[in-house]
Amino acid sequence: FFFGLSVMPPAQRRADEADRLKTLLKAHILDTPPEKEYDDIVQMVSRLSGFPIALVSLVDEHRQWFKAKACEFPDKTDRTVSFCDHVVASREMLVVHDATTHPAFSDNALVLGEPGIRCYIGYPIIPSSTEHCLGALCCIDTVPHEE
Repeated sequence: FFFGLSVMPPAQRRADEADRLKTLLKAHILDTPPEKEYDDIVQMVSRLSGFPIALVSLVDEHRQWFKAKACEFPDKTDRTVSFCDHVVASREMLVVHDATTHPAFSDNALVLGEPGIRCYIGYPIIPSSTEHCLGALCCIDTVPHEE
């Protein structure tokens, strides 16, 4: 960890990454205003999980941008510190019970600094019209959770 940069290994990019990015751009959803439907989803996820942070995260070439947030959180973060990028790469749900002890995330800037991520659960967003994962619906807590 040096000047806010993470030395966390980046998620492995998929062979179809260029097509995934084209699909994301064609969706015309990046950098759009908040929408009640998305806001309702993250509010429900936060309420049901009991986690203080819930997000709809869309991962583009250099950042993850949050279409919806159930919390005070920046509008975007760098892709290099994105837990959701690992969901995009694997196209599978990711559960991290304690990020401080997880080998891939323990030195992540979002773990060592604000918001102090400890537990992360992310589920891939794969629209029925495509085979590409555009981002993740996730919930985050600042305390670890047991397996």
